[in-house]
Amino acid sequence: MPTLLEAPFTAQGFPAGIPSGGTLTFTSDDLAHALFTTGRAPGDQARHGSASLWEFIHRASLIPAYLRRTSTRAIHKSALAQDLDRSEKVGLSYALGQAMTAIYCRQQLGVDFLMHVDRYATRQGVAFGLGRKRPDLFGTTSSGDWVVAEAKGRSNGMESGLPSQLAAQKSMIKSINGQKPAVALGCVTSFPILYSGVWDRLHVDVVDPPQEPEAVDIAVDLNLFWRTYYEPFVLAAGVGEAVDLPGYVISRFPGLGLQVGLRAAVHELVVGNEPITADLLGVAIAESVADDRSDRTGFPDGTFVETSWADALGVQDYDA
Repeated sequence: MPTLLEAPFTAQGFPAGIPSGGTLTFTSDDLAHALFTTGRAPGDQARHGSASLWEFIHRASLIPAYLRRTSTRAIHKSALAQDLDRSEKVGLSYALGQAMTAIYCRQQLGVDFLMHVDRYATRQGVAFGLGRKRPDLFGTTSSGDWVVAEAKGRSNGMESGLPSQLAAQKSMIKSINGQKPAVALGCVTSFPILYSGVWDRLHVDVVDPPQEPEAVDIAVDLNLFWRTYYEPFVLAAGVGEAVDLPGYVISRFPGLGLQVGLRAAVHELVVGNEPITADLLGVAIAESVADDRSDRTGFPDGTFVETSWADALGVQDYDA
């Protein structure tokens, strides 16, 4: 069974209608799913083999290894996480920052499809302009609005000047297919210090600073966007032990407490040759949901991630 988690968030600089703060309530499944979708490794098996799957296994394992859940559902760093050296902490913070950005975007902005810019660019051979000054993540809502996000993670508290530093990267995409992003945000995931040697629970700060004048326009092929987004799930579903669940294509990874896959109708679209459109994808997901008679529901994007990490997340080896 998934473990329920909570993280407080604050948001500043956004237009009316976007909450200025609150609590993100999500599960270990949500967090594992977010780690998968925001990973950089492409799902192109012909060129990269199982790279994206191994990257996901690595990123997902960060949760039971380095995160702990309190009785109030708050997230703290495990003793192992506190003992990591600086470079290891950077890696953990980087991945966790991206995952929490995805969770925020899905819950607060309705972005069910968010992935790493580099995964699309690498897989499809797209150049996003000179240099590497661009946001980490981009994605679309079910209604077709685009969102871009720069994600940061900190193993301690967020430094005071960081929000303004996010502007240069999150605002570097002026438009996607001629459409201005509905939201361009910067998101920082951190563990503020309560006092020397003791960290507070995980906290998310989101900002919407102004657009940079040198922002670029980019073109995205939606058929390729969908295929790139789902390829790692297709790869994962084809490796490991097959799970017999009608309407899904799922694999179990023994010993890891993890199952990954997607709805069969979406799987058929991605492995097929017919161009994927938003309408086709929407119908495939909607009909799959309508026909689903199981008690194990997937994600709004038609994917499936299930974790069994309650024991690991409940270990009392953290300071609080």
